[in-house]
Amino acid sequence: MGIGAGWAEVEYNAYGIPYPDAKTRLDQLEEGIQVLRGLLHDDVSSFDGSYFSLVDARNEPRPVQPKMPIWIGGGGEKRTLKIAARYADGWNVPFVPPAEFERKRSVLLQHCATVGRDPSEIKCAINVGLAWTEESLQAQFGQLANYVREGCLAGSDEQVLDRIGHYVDAGADQVNIALRAPFDLDAIERLSVALKLS
Repeated sequence: MGIGAGWAEVEYNAYGIPYPDAKTRLDQLEEGIQVLRGLLHDDVSSFDGSYFSLVDARNEPRPVQPKMPIWIGGGGEKRTLKIAARYADGWNVPFVPPAEFERKRSVLLQHCATVGRDPSEIKCAINVGLAWTEESLQAQFGQLANYVREGCLAGSDEQVLDRIGHYVDAGADQVNIALRAPFDLDAIERLSVALKLS
């Protein structure tokens, strides 16, 4: 189960949901993950917050897993990573280069130390784009291409595999390919073959 504070106002507008300021969204995230944890892991859950309230709430049918992992997405160092350190089973950040991933992960570990949490309890993941060519990068990301470029797998097969290795060396427990339309199945097949041969 993935949860974040929300960042795309256009998505809020599309569903007619008011788009609050960043502090409010982060406060809602902090309460929301506690509510989710109770509903997913406890038979009966109560919570009294500023944004969410539950009284003897039940989530039925229960998830198939005995403990469904809850992931927080985002890279905000003051609040998001602190909330992840306190409540998340996993943390995911999108489109940052390996060195930035490693730096943000170290901030997460500092927050874990502050709240007394064993950092090995939190899996760390990176979302990366896959764009073998500049044309593919532009087609997928348009005006965001330069913003996400450093967080994309690109170049030769060897360069892509090396880049994945850099993320693993930086502490990534998993590397997620963040597919965007138009979906290029040949690009995925090429990556699959490169991984099998490595």
